[in-house]
Amino acid sequence: MPEADEDFTERTISFRASLGQRLPVETSAHLLLIHVENAASRHVPLHLLPLIVGRSAPAEVVLAGSTVSRRHCRLEQQGDSILLTDLGSTNGTFINSERVTAPIVLQDGALITIGAHALSYHRRSQQELAGWEALERELGEASDYVLSVLPPPITTGPVQAEWFYQPCTRLGGDAFGYQMLDSRCFAAYMLDVAGHGAGAALFAVTVANVLRQRMLPEVDFRDPGAVIRGLNRMFPMERHNNLFFTMWYGVYDVTERVVAYATAGHHPAYLVATGTTQAVPLGTRNPSIGIGADRDVAAARAQVAPGSSLFLFSDGVFEFTDNEGREWGLSQMPSLLPTMTGPNGPRRLYDTVRMTARPGPLEDDFSALAIRFV
Repeated sequence: MPEADEDFTERTISFRASLGQRLPVETSAHLLLIHVENAASRHVPLHLLPLIVGRSAPAEVVLAGSTVSRRHCRLEQQGDSILLTDLGSTNGTFINSERVTAPIVLQDGALITIGAHALSYHRRSQQELAGWEALERELGEASDYVLSVLPPPITTGPVQAEWFYQPCTRLGGDAFGYQMLDSRCFAAYMLDVAGHGAGAALFAVTVANVLRQRMLPEVDFRDPGAVIRGLNRMFPMERHNNLFFTMWYGVYDVTERVVAYATAGHHPAYLVATGTTQAVPLGTRNPSIGIGADRDVAAARAQVAPGSSLFLFSDGVFEFTDNEGREWGLSQMPSLLPTMTGPNGPRRLYDTVRMTARPGPLEDDFSALAIRFV
């Protein structure tokens, strides 16, 4: 179980020169990838073995954070394979989500969890390794582009907004955004493309750019129902590689203090009034975008009290398994979200989920957006 006060975004690894006699591995294409949030994975070639992974020297691979023991596990050569042994670590070493109880030979592609850190083991020829590194660079550029599409926080004015985004792979299928449509109407949305990886990410960015530039023909972007209908016309799944997406879209009228909203296959957003302990769901029942013909869209409106906060999020925020093996769901959110109002709410929500979830990466993309109505 993770120890208290752990910063789960701290992903840093240091290496020191090995001491004493080491046995060379026959090929330099044995390597560890240490996965870093919102950045390229770090490569650790396994040239010299054995080596220790731990929280501090004399470990050769140092992983920061209190969920990592000082001497956590050991990697050594066994014939032409790599053997991993847990060294009695407090929080355990996991291979493909199974706790290591005895020395184990690593298979190509094995997923390794060490405290809050996610690693993987790979064995490649030198030619394959060079191609893989080129692909990693390209994925890094794609990830940077996805982040560039997301809006900057808003810290002043009648409507303020901040967010936290963490895909479960290098490229995720979530997107969100917000903007003033005119002097009194503020629009915000959250969308989640079915699936993960490059295809879902490219599709999500395409939809986000359509919304950001208001490129739906003959659509009043102040009307949530019209926006949902326009997206259905533009993105039928049979013309987009069978991809579809869920969405929450809302427009807040600054003068009337009313939010109009519609959802398409997405769970509700939640409105939290000042001083309350339960969040109020804001959602309507409509099919996901892309799977049905143009049809009427159910929309609704809600009054917004001064100081209220509105939370939009993807299902990766609440669909996970906790440290005790229990499945979380949307039912936990109404009582949790009121504790996340105020500065850095989306980031605090992520930290809470990360400390509650079982060790290892989250199972789905995490996207959370908090809007505060002054």
